[in-house]
Amino acid sequence: MNDSRDVGYAIFGLGFGVWYFFHGLGVLRKKRFIESIPTSTVRGLAIGLVELNGKAKKTKIIQSPLTGTECTFYRYTIERYESSGRSGRWVLISQGDSSFCPFCLDDSTGQVMVLPKGAEYVMPADYTFTTGLGRTLPVNLINFMEKNGLQYRSLFGNYSLRFNEWYLKPDEPVFVVGTAQKNDAQLDEHREALSKRLADVKQYVQQQPDLDLINQGGIGIEGWKRAEANAEHELLQEESKSNPQDEAIDVIIAKGDDGQVFIVSDESQTAVVKGFSWQAFWGIWGGAALSLALLAYLLFRLGVWSRF
Repeated sequence: MNDSRDVGYAIFGLGFGVWYFFHGLGVLRKKRFIESIPTSTVRGLAIGLVELNGKAKKTKIIQSPLTGTECTFYRYTIERYESSGRSGRWVLISQGDSSFCPFCLDDSTGQVMVLPKGAEYVMPADYTFTTGLGRTLPVNLINFMEKNGLQYRSLFGNYSLRFNEWYLKPDEPVFVVGTAQKNDAQLDEHREALSKRLADVKQYVQQQPDLDLINQGGIGIEGWKRAEANAEHELLQEESKSNPQDEAIDVIIAKGDDGQVFIVSDESQTAVVKGFSWQAFWGIWGGAALSLALLAYLLFRLGVWSRF
């Protein structure tokens, strides 16, 4: 190997080692941050950063795209192996998730809605498939590829493909660290429903003649205020009947505006923290060892040692 290429690889490895070291520090901070948050219950939920354990409940029927599994949340990736000379790498050709669709977390004290968009998903893959010798694509994957216009055949046969899918089944344990905030979607629905009730003022006045404070049959300012208050009261009563009292229907767990930690996992808090501990250990010590070793190598190759 010539000197320039040798040094180039060493510089690249040094940069990676430095990055890996600081990545480990970031994971360590995240681990300690999670450990500092007390576990809450849905009933005792407060606005702000929260940590919850419970079971996943579906808000609507959804199916994972690769295996057709009924679930509350899914995520998938499809990669293709591309060769370049003597080397090769896996290239992402398709990915997707159901982060647009919220699910509920039930911890026996109540339910709260979780919008997983923007979360860090700490979940082992529930389904994996890699093509290879004697391993042809199953029908479900062929159907998905054809439906989405993805090529799985080349001139010399099938591409080397790797499929991964993650999902949360109904009633599966779920651990969430996120920001409890007002459910704007719920408030928008409420405002829209109220607006529809007050759209036809004349009809509303006919139903409640006592609100007509103007002799000509119109409705005055005070009458309008009373009409709005009555409609609001009736709407709230209907909403309370259609939603159990112990559910945090006006609150949703989502990603905070200030970039706070947002994690969705099908593992326990203990398992998540343990996983972060190992990532931090290998990141900090592995990154430091790699950086120092390659720095020493570069100093040696560049003849810096001879000056001392």
